[in-house]
Amino acid sequence: MYKRILGLLIISMVLSHSVYSQDTQNEVDCTYDQVELGEDKHIAILRTDTKLIDSFTTFEIGRVIDFSLINYRGNIILNVEIYKDAREALSPICIGPGASFNLKLQNGENIMLSQVGAELCGNQLESAQEGFYNVKNRGSFLIKEDAFDKLKEVELISGNLKAGDNELYFIFKTEIYDDVNDRVNYPSFYFIDYLECVTHPQLIVEK
Repeated sequence: MYKRILGLLIISMVLSHSVYSQDTQNEVDCTYDQVELGEDKHIAILRTDTKLIDSFTTFEIGRVIDFSLINYRGNIILNVEIYKDAREALSPICIGPGASFNLKLQNGENIMLSQVGAELCGNQLESAQEGFYNVKNRGSFLIKEDAFDKLKEVELISGNLKAGDNELYFIFKTEIYDDVNDRVNYPSFYFIDYLECVTHPQLIVEK
């Protein structure tokens, strides 16, 4: 499935410039696809580039989940993008008020993130392989201070996203290979690794 939507993912990653930070103490590469300054020249909006979190595929269906983090004027937001394809027709869904994303941690705690901002409705994508239908769904979830403190310390086990009658459950793997970027990601450590990227960035801009 990953190869079936590879071209679509690459197109969505094209940017006019790239922004990245110096490596953190854990050698995490903080890279960004959006940086906007406020009137006081401080960073008003900061968004990390997307990271592959989960991939599932069979001959008939497939799914890819990407995460990115946003610092919007001091509010930390998790952006979730879900790509699906199948031989049967797929309908996009809307993720809006009332939607939630429950994260189970290794210490047994459950963290619930609530949807934030306007309702986001998915869209159909042109298929990279004949005979398949593709959709992209996305949602944004607020990470409050108490959740932030727990997520940056404890490894993830599973995620459960609920939006209306739709539900998505998946396991955070210890590592996963990203075909698009030719790198290994560590989904279960996502927040431990990347929350600092949006709270303490040290930016270098390449034009």
